[in-house]
Amino acid sequence: MKIKAKEINERLAENYTKIKINGIAEIIHDNNVIRVKNKFTRYLMSSIIVFIADSTGTTYDGPANSPKRYVVGMAYGCTAKAGNDTTTPTTPDMTDLANKIDISPSSLTRRLIKEPDYTLYIAEFIFVWNIGRLPDTTIGEFGVYLTTDNDDWASGTINPARVTCVNCSTSVFRDIPLGNADVRLASRIASADGAFDPFEFHGSINSLTFKWRFQVAIV
Repeated sequence: MKIKAKEINERLAENYTKIKINGIAEIIHDNNVIRVKNKFTRYLMSSIIVFIADSTGTTYDGPANSPKRYVVGMAYGCTAKAGNDTTTPTTPDMTDLANKIDISPSSLTRRLIKEPDYTLYIAEFIFVWNIGRLPDTTIGEFGVYLTTDNDDWASGTINPARVTCVNCSTSVFRDIPLGNADVRLASRIASADGAFDPFEFHGSINSLTFKWRFQVAIV
């Protein structure tokens, strides 16, 4: 199956703001090749969103004195950061904010949301910096950091078996089906992209709330 990549100007026009999920399949029998589009189900979308939003999941306690084993999702260790940059556009290869204020939020709330007709599933993250948590500064960018794969695999890898034991010790194992998983920049919201106007923030007298949603939709 050959998938034609979009031209660079098409990708630039999208400004890296959308995630589109599409499915193409081939049915081959005898000398016949039938290309079809699949239709997604509510359960696939729900599974993706739960995996994104989940933190520590199922716990397995083995025999006495054996390690505890946990299953973790991409939200394990997740955080958000604000930044000062107002001039650097977002590109897919960015590994961090352009000028990060390295102060984590005071609190984080994660929510799962779905539409009644099962056409939209959402993982919502609400990050709050309390009064006094951030300095008085210019805010020009935000970043969401999730436990993600480091994409060091070669394109065309066959039968991948990527798994990481996160923060392991002799008594605790936290497994995630990602290669060399670590907390990395997963999303950037920047004034330089026209997402919002940079603003002067007075952290000594104001709190700051930042909401981020990962959406999977049937359109």
